[in-house]
Amino acid sequence: MSTGTNGTSNGAQNSIPSRLHHTAYVCKDLEETRKFYEDVLGWPLIAVWREHDIVFESDLTYCHLFFGLGDGGALAFFWFDDPAAMKRFSEMGKHSPFVHLAFKSDAATQQEIKRRLEAAGHSTFTIQHGYCESLYMTDPNGLNLEVAVDHPSYDLIMDKQAKNAHEDLKGWLRGDRGSNNNYRSEAPGASAK
Repeated sequence: MSTGTNGTSNGAQNSIPSRLHHTAYVCKDLEETRKFYEDVLGWPLIAVWREHDIVFESDLTYCHLFFGLGDGGALAFFWFDDPAAMKRFSEMGKHSPFVHLAFKSDAATQQEIKRRLEAAGHSTFTIQHGYCESLYMTDPNGLNLEVAVDHPSYDLIMDKQAKNAHEDLKGWLRGDRGSNNNYRSEAPGASAK
């Protein structure tokens, strides 16, 4: 049994994430966003994921930038290849599934959160991203939340992403829409090596 912030017992172990994993938004321009956060603010571009996926009932090709924070968390931005998807997800504001708060946890904490949500009648779904596995839910205010469990080799994966981030972004900006995520289980030769 764990203790709540006011010293009272909340009745469940493993129900509190360890920290913010990332917060995500839809951006208008990838390179302008990179310049602002990396060149002006000095926050390093630590990963660029180029993806093609069926997500939230949409067939999407997108680029997902991550800028590192001192505690290991990140600020993330999505940009979609299809102008209709860009319009749809950017105009949804906080109700867009691509605007969300993501919390880092271990697998036991993620499962306990899922159990508690489902027991209370809330819908959840999980996506295996390869570099992490994410549990998604929506709070009563329409805020989208994610609880992410990093791959055991997450640090190695992110080191590789950081080394290639600028080239991956340049490739996307040149029109390369091929996925660079070889860590998903369905990817050919998927591996954390």
